[in-house]
Amino acid sequence: MEDSTTFLLVYVEIVILLACFDLQSLNSLGIATAATPAVRGNDSDQQALLHFKAKITGDQLKIMESWNTSIHFCQWPGVTCGRKHWRVTRLELPFLKLSGSLSPYIGNLSFLMELNLSGNSFYNQIPQEIGRLRRLETLALVNNSFSGEIPSNLSTCSKLTRVYMTGNQLTGEIVREFERAE
Repeated sequence: MEDSTTFLLVYVEIVILLACFDLQSLNSLGIATAATPAVRGNDSDQQALLHFKAKITGDQLKIMESWNTSIHFCQWPGVTCGRKHWRVTRLELPFLKLSGSLSPYIGNLSFLMELNLSGNSFYNQIPQEIGRLRRLETLALVNNSFSGEIPSNLSTCSKLTRVYMTGNQLTGEIVREFERAE
């Protein structure tokens, strides 16, 4: 009985000590915490998202303000990560009054399955690096101000089945197998 009481007291003391540390401090020491995936994930995903944010020139709803290192990138608005590897699988920011250009670093989100930026004011070209997204299934860029050629390497996105790009100033053709989804 005495051993279990001692164990319980030690356990409570450890919990209290851990509560005194903020989670960021623990993570900076390399100590994983169960409450947050902050030590999981991938630095290249976080960097790609920060480069994406850096190209945002207008954010009327202040969505991007919470995109900072005070919380894990998988908890940022519009970002969904897979549970197994904590990699970005969806970037969904439709109709949020965002403006800016699309960073070529978007191609570094190698686990991305859905990109939805519809109904915003993104402009300039769609970067060729989007062709590196081998897992991409849905590309929704409807009603923005993208211009230039449709990236010729979209066909390398072998899982891409839904492409929505109307309402832009794009030229060129979408590879035949994607025409139905336009």
